[in-house]
Amino acid sequence: MKSDFLQDRSRICVFGASSEQIPQASKDFAYELGILLAENGFGLVFGAGTSGLMGACARGVHLKNGEIIGVIPEKLNKPGIYFEFCTERIETKTMHERKALMEELSSGFIALPGGFGTLEELMEVLTLKQLGYHSKPIIIANLSGYYDAIIEQFERCVADGFTHPAFMELFTVAATPEQIIEQLKSYKAHDMPEKTEMLLNHQYSSSRN
Repeated sequence: MKSDFLQDRSRICVFGASSEQIPQASKDFAYELGILLAENGFGLVFGAGTSGLMGACARGVHLKNGEIIGVIPEKLNKPGIYFEFCTERIETKTMHERKALMEELSSGFIALPGGFGTLEELMEVLTLKQLGYHSKPIIIANLSGYYDAIIEQFERCVADGFTHPAFMELFTVAATPEQIIEQLKSYKAHDMPEKTEMLLNHQYSSSRN
């Protein structure tokens, strides 16, 4: 049985590296994820790149004739950079517009391993969910422990009183493409503390109040 999240939405945004200087195992993971997304009826929203994990995931979706929506800023919208087989490729003026449109088009988010851009995209959707701007699933693909240090930092934020413990429920962690699909299928939004109320009541930090 599908969760409430899946009743009328099916596009998932995947963040991930554009670099080709990455382990083949990471590319294989992204490719397999793309295959499974398409096989399970999910369309792909991504940054439209042909290289790295972005391209690998898109090729997996394309293999299974899935929907592929690429969103790319005009500076990068050039042959050899964009993925040629997008169902639709949308050009934006800026990176800010690109992220906003990807978020708008998507019903959930997956963060594959990546560099500064991927980390920034992950942090933005986490913050937007924390503030109540969306209630979509966010899944961190912790391939080979890539995100262990980030998750440890989140735990430190909670331990030191900078983040309410409930906000550790903003995301889930998966180690395999199969786990990612299962988490998407079973997702139900959690009730989160209202950040504005916490600020007004001076209860932003948790463990110390």
